[in-house]
Amino acid sequence: MTTTEEDHDGDDTTELGRVTRRRALQLGAIAAGATLAQPTSAAANAQAATSSSARERSFDEGWLFRLGDLPGAETPSFDDTPWRPLDLPHDWSIEDLSYAGSPDSGATSDPSLLVLKDPDPTLPQPPQVIGPFDTQHSQNGGSTGYTVGGIAWYRKHFTTPTGEGLHTELSFDGVYQNADVWLNGIHLGFHPYGYTGFAYDLTPHLDPTGPNVLAVRVDNSGRNSRWYSGSGIYRHTWLTVTGALRIPLWGVHVTTPVVDKGRSVVRVEVSVANLGTRPASAHVRVTVFGPDGNVVGVRQAPAQGIAAGATAVSSLDVDVERAALWSPKSPSLHTARAEVVVRGQVVDTVTTRFGIRSLVWNGQVGFLLNDEPVKIVGGCVHHDHGPLGAVALDRSEERRVEILQEAGFNALRTAHNPPTPALLDACDRLGMLVMDEFFDMWDTGKNPEDYSVYFAEWWERDLTGTVLRDRNHPSVVIWSLGNEITDATNGVRGAQLAAKLRSLDLTRPITLGGGSTFSADDPSWSYVDVGDVHYNANGKGYGPMHDAHPERAMTQSEGFPATIHQDTTFVDDNAWAVGSWVWAAWDYLGESGIGKTPMAPEGTAAGIGDQSVMPGWSIARTLHHSWGGFGYPYPYFQGNCGDIDLIGSRKPQNHWRSAVSGLSQVELLVERPTLPGTEQVAVWWGYFDELASWTWDVEPGHPMTVHVYTSGDSARLLLDGAEFPGGSATTPERAMATFTVPYAQGELTAVASRDGREIGRTTLTTVGAPAALRLVSDVPHLTTSRDDLAHVRVDVVDRHGRLVPDATVPVTFRVTGAGELAAVGNGNPHNVDSFRQPRRHTWHGRTLAILRPAKRPGRVTLTASTPGLRSTTSVLTVRQSSGR
Repeated sequence: MTTTEEDHDGDDTTELGRVTRRRALQLGAIAAGATLAQPTSAAANAQAATSSSARERSFDEGWLFRLGDLPGAETPSFDDTPWRPLDLPHDWSIEDLSYAGSPDSGATSDPSLLVLKDPDPTLPQPPQVIGPFDTQHSQNGGSTGYTVGGIAWYRKHFTTPTGEGLHTELSFDGVYQNADVWLNGIHLGFHPYGYTGFAYDLTPHLDPTGPNVLAVRVDNSGRNSRWYSGSGIYRHTWLTVTGALRIPLWGVHVTTPVVDKGRSVVRVEVSVANLGTRPASAHVRVTVFGPDGNVVGVRQAPAQGIAAGATAVSSLDVDVERAALWSPKSPSLHTARAEVVVRGQVVDTVTTRFGIRSLVWNGQVGFLLNDEPVKIVGGCVHHDHGPLGAVALDRSEERRVEILQEAGFNALRTAHNPPTPALLDACDRLGMLVMDEFFDMWDTGKNPEDYSVYFAEWWERDLTGTVLRDRNHPSVVIWSLGNEITDATNGVRGAQLAAKLRSLDLTRPITLGGGSTFSADDPSWSYVDVGDVHYNANGKGYGPMHDAHPERAMTQSEGFPATIHQDTTFVDDNAWAVGSWVWAAWDYLGESGIGKTPMAPEGTAAGIGDQSVMPGWSIARTLHHSWGGFGYPYPYFQGNCGDIDLIGSRKPQNHWRSAVSGLSQVELLVERPTLPGTEQVAVWWGYFDELASWTWDVEPGHPMTVHVYTSGDSARLLLDGAEFPGGSATTPERAMATFTVPYAQGELTAVASRDGREIGRTTLTTVGAPAALRLVSDVPHLTTSRDDLAHVRVDVVDRHGRLVPDATVPVTFRVTGAGELAAVGNGNPHNVDSFRQPRRHTWHGRTLAILRPAKRPGRVTLTASTPGLRSTTSVLTVRQSSGR
């Protein structure tokens, strides 16, 4: 039944959400911008455009935690006084094991990445239990980096304003995994998938007279992941308080059906739910703000009657003149403010950031963004943040995007699960394109206790929630239904997923990660818009697949670091080949040692040939898999296949990428020496163990393998500014020129040319012994927001302040003042150690300390020291946060 506004008497307005101004201020439930006057200045516009943030508040602080399964912990009276207090997000698998007594991290701190076919049994054994690592009790072993999962509980005691017509909702951005939630002993529900958000209505079970008790049981037992997942409530939580007439979670949908430099059209669909017991009438008003905060358009829908328990949808088209379009080069963001109005009073407000942009994907033009061709330079990223584990803080996500952009990437793939909202927000702000992926498996699992156990029952809810949450992000330009899926239904299940997705969003294409790898008649071709292969269709090439489907664009959502040049060249030469995502853009925990560097007999690399195509692809596969196994044994604990290492530093393959893409004219790196009769082989996910260094502990005259990366057609070397035998001009092969240089301290210079003209040069200089430490923060100051972080890099420098490139020294940290040491780490993929203790060895002359601010303004001081070196101190101001 629907009614008109005139059918109600005044008593209904309290239930429908007309809360007094005093009550609204107490709750933060009704937007402060609920006045009817339109703002007139840019500052006022910006303030009004974000006023609805008061309805949603962080629920991250003040939790209690206990590891282990505790019967009865869901009951309010359960004694939780011994539990550990903490703030979310939290990941217990990255924390030190209570029984990890070994501090011997030096045993695995050797900087070399060169590996023998089988580990040397005569070498000292690494500690089997240290920090979070336990080789015996890690159920997933090397897949999850030898970390430990299990079961744990979280509890929170809280009060919340209650009253007639008020509704309180709790939402989780992500819990890994199998989360059961209770409020005051009442079971609210179960959520199995560790990467999707979910919410519960707390209203019926809140106690208005005293503290409420929320309990969450998290079960990360068994073999359930192919990479490090983390354990716990590792993403944010939120509490939303509104009136009974409200915009539901993810209830605003913004599209841009017309995109033009002259006039664009913004379509805003707003759902309004009536949680009350009586029918109501309301209308929706939408105000669109430009990137500068000024109003660029306002529309109001006619009033609609909404029955009790029902939801109504209003769709409004707002014209925007001369809109600033969103693109990676100019990520201009608009804001839509949706207001629910009852009898002239605003009862709920939600603001949504979006971008005005158009997408075209097809087999003729490839990918057009705002009618301009775009080639993807992409990278796959897992969700962990190295030393922080799976803990997802906004600054961590933002920093990742910043560093990847600086490294030459314009796109990332959220492998193999939905990302955090904060990552997509950062991509929107900074201009990073996104392939948003849903699942790593469907009905057929890849581990005995993975999500496949629940897929049939849960996929539709999880896919729906992800699309509703993410579809307003302009950075998301393509959906992926999954990764390397085994579909025993001959395409039926995939078609179901695709149909559901299209019912929710028709503005982006759909692909399936690696779905087209094996053949041009794979069942996935019947429901995807864009074909996708992995690893050049496993060496077969994907040109023939496009020949069979010429109307489709194609992508390669996984490529090897060892084939960057071949993959890039193919994409550049074919318009329909949109781009390639390397596996991986950033190092991650788990899949331990897949990026190994074999120290193989001389001539091995020449015997492989081009490993992007057959037979080189197959020969390389045999070498990779026979060299210690699919990965490499403990103490390797991370993949070691990223362009960026675990703490955010560039790795050698990224220097090659820079030359291939033209981002850099010349790069100069030197291989770590190998045993006599052997050579380094960059194979599949592995790459050369080399540094931008001319400081090596070898005898004078020792032959050193030197790589000059350049997009030029000639490269030569100089020693101390002079020509020398062996350094004469060489034609690069696949943007890489290789030299053998007898080692001599001094300066090694690479000179790159094109058509006889110099296009760039770079020099490496022999540096002195370690003399001091230097601290470099990625931010000039902090705020009191618990989402804020400072990533402080520690450099080992000589007496002239130059980085000592291969220095391995133990560093001790001390933090005082308005902050804490959140984590420490380095990029060494086999240096197992605590991420929480105030100590760490350097790798390549660097380590990292991550500072998290306290909840008070002041100053936080970090001191780093090493025996025999000059210590150093850095002071950061902590300012009062202006955010929620």
